[in-house]
Amino acid sequence: METKTYTTIDLRKGMGEILDRTRIAGEAAAITRKGKTVAYLVPAEWFEQMAPQQRSHSHDAA
Repeated sequence: METKTYTTIDLRKGMGEILDRTRIAGEAAAITRKGKTVAYLVPAEWFEQMAPQQRSHSHDAA
């Protein structure tokens, strides 16, 4: 699936629509500022699946 790209201005103007596209359609979004990606917006389910894996990896490194 292709990641849509939005500027921080787009995000401010259309946050509701962007959040709906992420939540309902499962589309990830790259948020950019001055041409550089500063954050990714992903469906909650994606993050919730990845978070336990990230925690287990950080415990392994400690």
